[in-house]
Parts: sequence; structure tokens; C-alpha cells
Amino acid sequence: MKRRSISHVMQGAALLSIASLIAKILSAVYRVPFQNMVSNTGFYVYQQVYPIYGIGMTIALSGLPMFISKLVAETTNPGEQRALLQQVTWLLSGFSVGAFLLLQLFSATIARGMGDLGLTPIIQSVSWMFLFAPILSVSRGFFQGHFDMVPTAVSQLIEQVVRVSVILSVAFIAMKLHWNVYRMGSWAMSSAPVAAVFASAVMIYYWRRSVVKKSCLTSSPVQQFSNTVIAKRVLIEGGAISLLASMMVLLQLVDSFSVMRGLVDGGLPAMAAKALKGVFDRGQPLVQLGLVVASAFASSLLPSLTEALGRGRQLQFERLAKTVLRISLVIATAAAVGMMH
Repeated sequence: MKRRSISHVMQGAALLSIASLIAKILSAVYRVPFQNMVSNTGFYVYQQVYPIYGIGMTIALSGLPMFISKLVAETTNPGEQRALLQQVTWLLSGFSVGAFLLLQLFSATIARGMGDLGLTPIIQSVSWMFLFAPILSVSRGFFQGHFDMVPTAVSQLIEQVVRVSVILSVAFIAMKLHWNVYRMGSWAMSSAPVAAVFASAVMIYYWRRSVVKKSCLTSSPVQQFSNTVIAKRVLIEGGAISLLASMMVLLQLVDSFSVMRGLVDGGLPAMAAKALKGVFDRGQPLVQLGLVVASAFASSLLPSLTEALGRGRQLQFERLAKTVLRISLVIATAAAVGMMH
């Protein structure tokens, strides 16, 4: 790979890393005024359901877009790219509707598993964001597959700014009007679908401005891929990438089902257990900061590695992989040392 190409890829990785870092800082900083306004118990209510949002956001931001960008990089014919994206969109739409219905219909069961039936409307509130996963995943994956990280970065920043603004506004209103914590949590969690609407609008803007002019949307598809093969790859490869990207959020989900109930089983009153769980949740964003940069670099560089490997360019594949490993090692070491101090 030419140095200019490696430089372009690294610029994209840096841009996405910076955007992800800013978004994560926003996600961490808002928790201080939010908790001060709604109390530890109010923060507990929000954080119990937050992992569900986190899983959906991770899938739509890094997990599936990373996989889709790999598919795009593997397919050089514009018509084939169009056919492939259409099939993936339909598959993801089915998954998204299924996830939405699952959360809507079994919200009470999930809340009971978390030890608090009051969380039911909050789970229903967050479920709406899953309906936006197909458009966000496919559009972000397409641009990343063409080494354009700007749309993903901009949509991520807009999404976080809108979400944080809605959450803090709801917290302020809840404080002034003396809402109970569950009503506050339901409205605060509605920030997820609202932010997804804005992020989708950003991606549609870039899609119309940049993609409509390209032949991939005007050429006739030259090949229809097997739905079974595509579904299997989405499930196995896309699922594996999404699982890895959302590992920390999955651990938080385990905490939602175990920590508060464990405290109550240990003899603490329910209100005290909820407050302690709210305090416990404040430290999670610090742990996630190191993962943000790693996910951003992986999202940016996977298409380049796939393209090089697919064309048999072993030397450029190794050069890019070594560069990524060096950068990741430096960032990971700095993050680890910072956390220890």
C-alpha cells in the first residue's frame, strides 16, 4: 500500500477515534449533573436499562457497520454492492422489528428479572431505537467500506449531543415538577430514539449528497446473492463482531440483573440497594474510554485490511496490520497507566 493510502486510512481512523472519544466524554460528563438532579436512586433507574440502549447503539455504530464495511470492501462491482446492501437492509429490518417487539412484549418479564417492575415503561421507551438500526448500520457500513469516516463521525457526535441534551432537559423538568424516578427514567430513556432520528437524518443527508451520484445506485444489479449465505454471514461474522464490540455493555447488563438483587438478598433495604447501584454505575464510563479508541480504529481499518487481503497484497496487509498494532499498543498502554494512577 502506498504511503499516501496508509496516511488516508490513518486519518480516517484518527477522525473516528476523536469523534468517538468526544462522544464518550459527553456520555461520561453528563452523568454528574444528571445524578445531582435526580439523586442516586434516579440514576439507578436510568442505568438499569442503559445497557439495553448500549447494546443497540454499539451494534448500530461499530458492530454491524464494521461487518458491512467488510462486505463492501469485498465487493468491487457497484451493482453487486447495491444488491448486497438491499439484502442486508431487509435482514437487519427483520432483526430490528423482532428486537423491538421482544422488548415491548416482554418488558415486564425483563424488569422482573432486574428485580424492579417499575422499570417496565423505561424498557419499552428504549425499544424504539432498535427500529433505526438498519438505516444507521447499512449507511455507516457503506461509507466506511469506501474509507469515508466523516458521515459516521458526524452522526455519532450529533447523536450524543442530542441524547445528552434531552436527558439533562428531562432531569431538570423532573426536578422542578417533582416527578417520581420512574417517570423521569422513562422520559430520559426516550432520548435514545430521539437521538437515533437525528443520527438517521445525518446519514440520509450524506447518502443523498454523495451516494445518489454514484453508479452503485443507478446501475442494475448484476448478481443476486444467496439470502441464506448473507443471513449466515450476518449472524456469524456480524454477530461475532457485535458481540466483541459490546462486551463491556453486556457486562453492565449482567450487573443490571445481579447487583441490585444481590444487595437486597444480602439484607439491604430496596431503596438503599438502588442508591448503592446508582453509585456503582458512575464508574463505568471510565472503563469504557479505552475501548472507544480501539473500536474506532477497528472500524476504520477493517475495510483496508479486507481489500488488501482480497487482492492478494500480502505485503501491504502486513504493513497496515503492524501499524495498527503499534498504535493500539501505545494507546492501550497509556490508557492502562492512566487508569492505574
